[in-house]
Amino acid sequence: MSDFMLSQVMGLLTRVSDDLGKVGTTASQLDTLLGAIDDLSANVFATQALLCLLLKDHPVKAEEAKAWITRQVGDADNAPKALGLVDLLLAQK
Repeated sequence: MSDFMLSQVMGLLTRVSDDLGKVGTTASQLDTLLGAIDDLSANVFATQALLCLLLKDHPVKAEEAKAWITRQVGDADNAPKALGLVDLLLAQK
């Protein structure tokens, strides 16, 4: 193998090594992100359970909750998921 070809192979191997290092870093970052998402979902689920139990003893009108959300965001179109969750939470009590 010529020196030129050997240097080309060495260059490609260096690039592969660098790329593998980046993949390892990305995988570690992905694991951290997935852990954070898991923690967040557990927090939301526990909060939802507590709210549903509290709503049994302290009823809330859906219209009032939706009006509060709309006032906070300025427009109902900015929070369609939040408005939908009001109905979901109140239906689960």
